[in-house]
Amino acid sequence: MEGNAAVLKKTPYRIKRYYAYIIATVVALVIPFIKINGNHIFLLSFDKKQLHLMGIAFDMQELYLMPFLLMLLFLGIFAVTAIGGRAWCGWACPQTIFRVIYRDLIESKLLGLRRIKNKQKEPNWSKPENASKKLVAVILWTMLSLLAAADFMWYFVPPEDFFAYIQNPTEHWFLIGFVLAIAGFLVYDVVWLKEDFCVYVCPYSRVQSVLYDDDTYQAIYSTNRGGNIYNDSKEKIIFKQKDLPEEKNECTTCESCVTVCPTHIDIRKGLQLECINCLECVDACTTVMGKLGKESLVQWTSTRDIEKNQPTKFLRKSTIMYTVALVVVIGLLFVMGGK
Repeated sequence: MEGNAAVLKKTPYRIKRYYAYIIATVVALVIPFIKINGNHIFLLSFDKKQLHLMGIAFDMQELYLMPFLLMLLFLGIFAVTAIGGRAWCGWACPQTIFRVIYRDLIESKLLGLRRIKNKQKEPNWSKPENASKKLVAVILWTMLSLLAAADFMWYFVPPEDFFAYIQNPTEHWFLIGFVLAIAGFLVYDVVWLKEDFCVYVCPYSRVQSVLYDDDTYQAIYSTNRGGNIYNDSKEKIIFKQKDLPEEKNECTTCESCVTVCPTHIDIRKGLQLECINCLECVDACTTVMGKLGKESLVQWTSTRDIEKNQPTKFLRKSTIMYTVALVVVIGLLFVMGGK
């Protein structure tokens, strides 16, 4: 019973993600306002033809530094993916944060249109009450979209100039139009495009498989314990617990890991490009199996741990190469920036 209680008291990954979202949001909103010696931490101003980086101002003639910044960005994302899978997508990506705010906070918590634990079920939009709540949700998100669009622009137009410009909208119609266009896209993206953006639009999902290895942390279903729900052709062959081939198979076929998935996949099928590593399925299975006094069948761990029962290797060829590459690029950035 003590082990059972320990499993149930474990802090869900969802709560940890909410903390990560709050931190990411605060950082994104605050950074444009922070200055060091009169210069911004990060600002790419086409108006003033300057790049501000960590309180240092660079003129446009010095934009040869941009390739190094882009290399840092991509190498950093690739390194994070090799170590923690699509941790960026599930824990820090603005698209994911926006969807959680709209779906889980506005639609679920505030308006009661959905259940957080069942992201597959759509409300009955034919009901006037639900339709009116949907309108309220869209209005609330539109206001937040305007704030998000303004925050995006603050990285290109410093806030002090931005607020001065919008006081004379007729003289700065291009800026106003750009903000409205971004806000309009965010409304369409979050309300109607939804997770299809992650699956069909974002290129990141297409390259993730080549960055993964046996030691990459990801949400993995243990077929050794739970049993094979799908065959080698990825066709579902098990629908009820009684149909599992062996008595020791622990999967209850409750489908909790499926209904909670925001991208509408079944993690028991194996690695899929739609998985954003949000770990909702891990939380769902932890709750169900915890009531039975067992460990979750879906865990955030590596293939090496699940399939080979071996400890995950953090220091390996890929992580060492990424570390060396990042150190070299950072060194070149400082050398070039000091000229």
